Amino acid sequence: VMSWNAGYVTDVDYTYGYYNELNPYYARFVLLDAGYALPPWHTACELGFGQGMSVNLHAASGSLQWWGNDFNPQHAAFAQQLASASGATLSDESFAEFCTRDDLPQFDFIGLHGIWSWISGDNRALIVDFVRRKLRVGGVLYISYNTLPGWAAFAPLRKLLASHAERMSAPGAGVEAQVKAALDFSQQLLAAEPRALADSRLKDRLGTIARQDPHYLAHEYFNRDWEPMYFADMAAALAPAKLAYACQASTLDQVPALHFTPAQQALLDGISDPLFRETVRDYIQNQQFRRDYWIKGARKLPETEQQAGWACQRVMLALPRDQVKMTLVLPRGTITLTPALYEPVLDALADGQPHTLGELARQLLGPGLQRSQLVEVIRVLAGARMLKLLPEQPAANGEAAARINQCLLQQARYSGLLTMLASPHSGGGVTVSRFSQLFMLRYLAGDRTVDAMAQQVHSLLQQNRERVVHEGKMLESDAAQLAHLQGLAQRFLADELPLLGGMGILPPG
Repeated sequence: VMSWNAGYVTDVDYTYGYYNELNPYYARFVLLDAGYALPPWHTACELGFGQGMSVNLHAASGSLQWWGNDFNPQHAAFAQQLASASGATLSDESFAEFCTRDDLPQFDFIGLHGIWSWISGDNRALIVDFVRRKLRVGGVLYISYNTLPGWAAFAPLRKLLASHAERMSAPGAGVEAQVKAALDFSQQLLAAEPRALADSRLKDRLGTIARQDPHYLAHEYFNRDWEPMYFADMAAALAPAKLAYACQASTLDQVPALHFTPAQQALLDGISDPLFRETVRDYIQNQQFRRDYWIKGARKLPETEQQAGWACQRVMLALPRDQVKMTLVLPRGTITLTPALYEPVLDALADGQPHTLGELARQLLGPGLQRSQLVEVIRVLAGARMLKLLPEQPAANGEAAARINQCLLQQARYSGLLTMLASPHSGGGVTVSRFSQLFMLRYLAGDRTVDAMAQQVHSLLQQNRERVVHEGKMLESDAAQLAHLQGLAQRFLADELPLLGGMGILPPG
């Protein structure tokens, strides 16, 4: 009997992830930075929204109208609860049902994160046809997917995990038990030194996987359909939708020195065909996962127009100045950012308020900082999520964001799963830790002192029979817990409050 889940793992909740690449305002900056002209956007759609954090945060904090589907009713139930605050139009239809509806508008932006590699060929064809029909000319598709050659070595082990769960699990065993049993068996098999799994990286990979959240692993490795794809095959799959490859969905990819040796870069520079160049990039990096933007009817900007658009872009620090790390951990290794280039930019943004890139250029360019260096600094800070990209005007009036944030803040009283809030100034989600959310609740209720906020949060944790865990250790005594919370409340009031105000998450003052 064919069940409604079509071979997709559905009996555990997927993680409450938020994906910045689906934020239209972020996407527009990445595409501007790569030199593309875009018409204004009004409508957007997310296919397979999971728990719905991204689609709802984007609907609540921006001016676009959002639609979306996810055929798992448990996901859709939580997402629709948030949608009553955000204004998104969400359904729990299958791709076959949703993609053939005749009441959907034309979309300027369509996104799918972590769906493509885990669904059947039939569903992929439905999605391509949907994009062909429903994406406006000049519109953008964001898509992420598992990539070859990076997955080639691990594919046999992935198949073994899924087969063990299917064939060897006790009937009725939950997915978490299935995941654990399959991992245990794979460890036993590797210990027996099978020749097919002799690659030494597999043992390390399995060790890493064994430490991950079983809910995530179930969706990542245990679905019936799983097909990593070479970039060239992805380009061929999307060709019927008349899409042209634009760029990877991170400004870090516009900084080649982060990723390639001079010899590798010279090899890439010698390849005139952009699609073959991407394939070779994936070989050099042994790429496992790609996040890409594609455009229907791509148009390149004249350089002067691109520079004018860049100068109008508003940015602000995404975290307090003293929390900015001067190192980046990348596949090539850890890279240290040059203080002489980065510190002037970070200092200029240290007030936690929005500034335009044109303003920063006027203030900072000179003998010590060339324009090309400033562009690179902004690319690195934005790609590393240290910089928030803001539209020219606040993206929304803040009413829907305040409603959805109130829902999320109430959840923080009982759980640390939801670590994002809606920012109407940036049009997207912002990471706010559970304790900062609890301090926000107290702040909105009128507590404005360190002691009052810490005491109230301490009391809430006692009611929940929870203890603070700090650096892997549980704080056993009330005195230690209260002192720790006082330190966090102090930091919240001094450093985080101005940022939350600048992002429109809290009213200023």
